Amino acid sequence: MKRLAYILPVILLLFNMSCGSTQQATPQAETQEDFSENQTKTMQMEDINQMPTPDPAPTIKFQKPEVFKLDNGLTVIVVENHKLPRVNASLRIDNSPVRLRDKKGSDDLLSALLGSGSKTVSKDEFNKKIDFYGAYVNLYDGGFSLNTLSKFFPEILKLTADQALHPKFSKEEFKKEQEKLIESLKTSEKSTPAAARRVMQKLAYGQHPYGEITTIDHLKNIQLEDVNQYYKKQFTPNNAYLIVVGDVKLKDVKKMTKEHFGSWAKAPQVRGTALPAIKNVPATEVDFVHMPNAEQTEIKVVHRSDIRKNNPDYQKVLLMNSILGGDFNSYLNMTLREKHGWTYGARSRFGTNKYGDLFQASTSVRNAVADSAVVVTMAQINKIVNEKVDPKVLENNKQKYMGNFVLKMEKPATIANQAYDIYVNNLPEDYYETFLQKIDAVTVDDIQTAAKTYLHPDKARIVVAGNAATTVPGLKKAGYPVKFFDKYGNPTQAPKMNQKIPDGVTVKSVINHYIDAIGGKASLDKTQSLEAVYETKMQGMTIQMTTKAMAPHKFLSQTEGMGMVLSKEVFDGQKGYKIVRGQKIEMTPEEIKDYQNKTQPIQELDLLKTGKLNRMDSFDGNDYYVIVDKDGTEHFFNVKTGLKDKEVSHRKVKDREMTQPVYFKDYKAVNGIKIPAKIVIATGVQNIEFNLKDAKTNTLKPEDFQ
Repeated sequence: MKRLAYILPVILLLFNMSCGSTQQATPQAETQEDFSENQTKTMQMEDINQMPTPDPAPTIKFQKPEVFKLDNGLTVIVVENHKLPRVNASLRIDNSPVRLRDKKGSDDLLSALLGSGSKTVSKDEFNKKIDFYGAYVNLYDGGFSLNTLSKFFPEILKLTADQALHPKFSKEEFKKEQEKLIESLKTSEKSTPAAARRVMQKLAYGQHPYGEITTIDHLKNIQLEDVNQYYKKQFTPNNAYLIVVGDVKLKDVKKMTKEHFGSWAKAPQVRGTALPAIKNVPATEVDFVHMPNAEQTEIKVVHRSDIRKNNPDYQKVLLMNSILGGDFNSYLNMTLREKHGWTYGARSRFGTNKYGDLFQASTSVRNAVADSAVVVTMAQINKIVNEKVDPKVLENNKQKYMGNFVLKMEKPATIANQAYDIYVNNLPEDYYETFLQKIDAVTVDDIQTAAKTYLHPDKARIVVAGNAATTVPGLKKAGYPVKFFDKYGNPTQAPKMNQKIPDGVTVKSVINHYIDAIGGKASLDKTQSLEAVYETKMQGMTIQMTTKAMAPHKFLSQTEGMGMVLSKEVFDGQKGYKIVRGQKIEMTPEEIKDYQNKTQPIQELDLLKTGKLNRMDSFDGNDYYVIVDKDGTEHFFNVKTGLKDKEVSHRKVKDREMTQPVYFKDYKAVNGIKIPAKIVIATGVQNIEFNLKDAKTNTLKPEDFQ
């Protein structure tokens, strides 16, 4: 199945173009886990060795938002901007978090159910009206957000407020959303990034409410009444803020908010219990999550964040983190990505949530270098603690931050968000007016002092999710104590690692077992050619993958979709060519020689000449012999069945190594030879499953390879 290497790049390109990422993070998830989207967009390659001409901090004219309060406690922040006929509005409920314990998941279900109908407007009617007006509305357990043309804003706000304040959760909708969330969790159980996030959250936050994670058992035990009770406690106006930005007039907003939110009942003031402290570990440790199927390892260095926006050191920490891992040219990114080529990106952040937050330094690397990436990440954190930064680097970061700050100030939403910040974080009214002056005043000594004060590399958790066999030995050798946890953060035993290959097992014995498993030597000798056609669908588009192989060295692969040939590669035994994006490229002498050394139609037989028995590995409850070929591709042969269940190739893409796992499933006999009926390509976002549509043996002729 090594022939897949020639058509995978086109398939993956099509997948990325048609699917993209559709995940949306909840506001809480953004606060606790993910990096700022705006921050990422502004990260650009710059020459850090070129000293910029420092400019004084610019003076910015701030537009003052209008703020008023309803009798029930709802604070309304309004920023008028009449440049475009659009309005953005959001409701944010700033309640202190509480532990839900065995009712954890009620919050997720509330987010899923809000918008599923009110006491007067059904779900279908609500959705039809939103679609009719061309608006965007999202409701969740902490409020809502909407975007609409200004002429439709009164109606959209009315509809959204009705869904938020007068919901009617039906048993049917509850059951449907409950099942969807359970299936979503089941799907994510094999996701290495999801496992790393869950374990980091549970271990780093501990007994703090943010340390609770939703499990399948939680969801199964929650009843509709639990969601109703959570709604009554959570959805109150006491600590709520309605932010309206865009083509509106203050007097109109006052009238609408009083009409739609004035009757929202204020909850009794109840003294909440003190939030549990977020504790750092006494000494740095590795918290390992064994993900046997992982082809990439997730690394997260975390500890408690003690910085808040009302702290006088905030601007110092902001610039210190920018130098460490908040910018493209940061220590972490330039070392892990640019110097070593281990990752597509490495970042760090200091969370500032007033109820509790974390410092995180995160990256994703291939398994083979995961232990080294941990060592290098910790070295860079220690570097900024123990060494003074280059003044040029500090000045560059200052100038970049001030430029981005000024650009953001052109957006009305920035003004509204800053007003919200001032209220919820107890900031002085001139906080953002003097912000750039404070940035400009930060010195080299301030950066090191901030690093020594707020970074704790000696008391950090290093959460690592990946394959233990390839990573743990190196981590232990580096001196880190390693503890093991399951995918939900529960302590567990160390997995099987570095299994000893039994005496007598060789490449030849493994391949002979494989030959027997797919039909035996006699059947292989009779099979002079093999043709297989697989299909998959991407966003309603059918992609067909065809491979043809004929002894001794003839080969053809072709990918079709959208009524055209997307890629093609042909070798007739003496010469060959490729067609990629309509361009025909003749094979080089090196490529011709490589093809002439391949055995057709079963290329796994080549491992007898070029393969090396590398190790034993385990995943999905099965043990595997791993043979590595001359190109570095890993072939996983099931110890019990003899079949090849998996193949992991490593390709260079723009000087970066890309790891690509492919799974072979449900082997089916075709005239005495077994081939996989399913080929699954793991993309990191979701899997692409190709299903066998047709297969033939001994029907091909030399002229089929033209």
